Amino acid sequence: MRIYFRLNDEPTEIDVDPADLLVDVLRLKLGLRGARPGCLQGQCGSCTVLFNGMLAATCMIPAFRAYGAEILTIEGLMQRREYQDIDRGFERAGTRPCRFCAAGKYLSVHALLSSSSDLSDESIHDTLAGVWCRCTTHERLVRGIRYAADYRQRRRQRGG
Repeated sequence: MRIYFRLNDEPTEIDVDPADLLVDVLRLKLGLRGARPGCLQGQCGSCTVLFNGMLAATCMIPAFRAYGAEILTIEGLMQRREYQDIDRGFERAGTRPCRFCAAGKYLSVHALLSSSSDLSDESIHDTLAGVWCRCTTHERLVRGIRYAADYRQRRRQRGG
């Protein structure tokens, strides 16, 4: 079955089998290794993408459901200025996401900063609830997200 969708702002078409999962198509057929199969139950966050603007676990999405969708992967986010804000925030807070949790963390933080100005502890906790991680502390992540929000706000004020 041939499907058409936008992947990281580019029109994409590919043949998929009805049994293919989106995580496998992204990794094995399209070479985008940032979304990783982890728990295969949609709970760990390692396979996270933005799917039509919403955080989604690609291990739970049949590839054919991507037909007509807009998908942003960690690789696509890395090409945007918004990624740099998050990366700088994490670096300043002394936390660097590991490969297992990076896609989930960066895309979740991007979604939070793009849709809300609420950076309360509860809002940040809710944002990170779907990302399993042992590579840093929750306190450092909270600091990193707040630093990222500051960087993003300053960049926008400068018109960048």
